[in-house]
Amino acid sequence: MFNEEDSVDKYDDFITVRFLLASKMRPLLLLLLSESDYDLNGLREELDKPSASILHGLKELEHINLINKNFKKYSLSSKGVLCSASLKKLFKDLYIFQINRDFWLNHSIESIPSDSFRNAYLLKDSVYVESDEHNLSKSFTKYLELLSGCGNMEIILPIFLEEHLEIIIENLENGDDLLLITNDDVLSSLKKSRYYADLLDFSRKGQVVIRKVDYDLRIFLTICEDFMSLSLFFKDGLFDNSCFILNEYDDGIEWAKILFKKFYEKSIRVL
Repeated sequence: MFNEEDSVDKYDDFITVRFLLASKMRPLLLLLLSESDYDLNGLREELDKPSASILHGLKELEHINLINKNFKKYSLSSKGVLCSASLKKLFKDLYIFQINRDFWLNHSIESIPSDSFRNAYLLKDSVYVESDEHNLSKSFTKYLELLSGCGNMEIILPIFLEEHLEIIIENLENGDDLLLITNDDVLSSLKKSRYYADLLDFSRKGQVVIRKVDYDLRIFLTICEDFMSLSLFFKDGLFDNSCFILNEYDDGIEWAKILFKKFYEKSIRVL
């Protein structure tokens, strides 16, 4: 149900953040005051800026009720506390795209729901694995090494490669489980492959569940107990197996699970 009051609040928050980011001084002051109360001398020492510039920024923040002045000290208002928290989260999210800039810029991200980027800070410890001219299969080999013996698997599979299936079958033989989301094209290839009978057998044993979506997948996501990996397609629609994002920390795996759930909810079980 549409809530007009919530919509207005979100718009006001957007306007406030845009106002803050239009200046170098305003966000610096807000983030500094989120750590402690300061007087003008303290702010001048921390920022190494002239008093006039700092005072101008303080007056702007005070005007929109983000800070309070008590005697000579400045502190955040309750609104300022919330705004500084949002600002910190925004900077963390932007940092993720900066450290892996080439990966995000060179690939299509349209298949990733936009709200998944609101918690992109969870990917902060990710590593960019890329092939090079001396080893063109470096990233693919690294992925297969990670997949081998990785435990229970949750995979969004947009392409068909027998190398993947071979290791997946080995994992299943070791007692691991597989939850796979794919599309009609890949499912058709799976059924024609020499591994499909094995998948059927493991499905009867309760180890394999295959689900499908009715649209093209442009994301290759793997989640295991100790890592997550993300590969994407080029903007021209070709799959890029020369690089992927790897994260072996709980936060990164949690981000991947949240993303996986969004695709799961739009899929139907076929096996």
